[in-house]
Amino acid sequence: MVLESIISPQGVQKHPQSTFVLGITYAAIAIILAFFIFPSDPSLSIIFLTTLAALPLLIQVLTSEEEEEMETLEKYKKLPLIKSHLDVFLVFAYMFLGFLVCFLVVYVAFPEDLANLFFTEQIKTIQSILGPSGFITPAGESATGMATAAAFSAEEGLKIILINNFKVLLFSLLFSFLYGAGAIFILAWNASILAVAMGNIIKTRIAMLGDIAGLDVVSAYFQAGSLSVLRYFIHGIPEVSAYFLGAVAGGIISAAVVKSDYKDPRFYEILLDSIDLIALASLLLIVGALLEVSVTPLIMQ
Repeated sequence: MVLESIISPQGVQKHPQSTFVLGITYAAIAIILAFFIFPSDPSLSIIFLTTLAALPLLIQVLTSEEEEEMETLEKYKKLPLIKSHLDVFLVFAYMFLGFLVCFLVVYVAFPEDLANLFFTEQIKTIQSILGPSGFITPAGESATGMATAAAFSAEEGLKIILINNFKVLLFSLLFSFLYGAGAIFILAWNASILAVAMGNIIKTRIAMLGDIAGLDVVSAYFQAGSLSVLRYFIHGIPEVSAYFLGAVAGGIISAAVVKSDYKDPRFYEILLDSIDLIALASLLLIVGALLEVSVTPLIMQ
């Protein structure tokens, strides 16, 4: 996109918060284009167009990160695990939040028919996990690897969540390795699912609070929004962070292979560094799953 010619990868890494605005911009443009190009069902087209817009910049960022790693290895012979990747991690995190905010505002603020049209496939995905009745309750859960454990015992729920989460991590790794920064497709899809799930809680809670307590609109939105954030972010933060780490790990290896740096002895250090990131991501997924089966149900109660 034109924005890539204005914002350099180095500038984004120094100021990763700028990708929050980019994320909102990419998602908003994708929604508008998808609506006019595919008016009958724009839901998947929105994700593809959002990914298409973000991909060039993120590939440049990951390539720049791989080059910095090679220079660091040449100078210091070793790599710090997380500190050296914090800037790229934040680039993915802020862009994900930009996607999430844009999708959430559209789902909550737009008329019901239009919002459902924009997120048809996301609604179907959530309903396939919860059943049609599960989606319309405030306890709806997302399909981002945050599957509900309410219908199962703690042990069964933990197993289902972990399997689902590790599948998403695997796809993040594969997409980044095969397509450079391809994991942004997984993250954009997850952001849209999470936005629909959170938006569903906000809508249903506002209706409940308005009927029961006669609260004004601002108060109802504040209470519903706070609940939706608590519902998903407590276990969602470690889970989505794991997917960011997977995206960084796969993207760095991909950049090294594309540039033929795999012929350099230093490549094995980069490979080990990526394995460390994957191990940390796996640990975060376990923490997130434990929080989901133990803490999140208490919040909903």
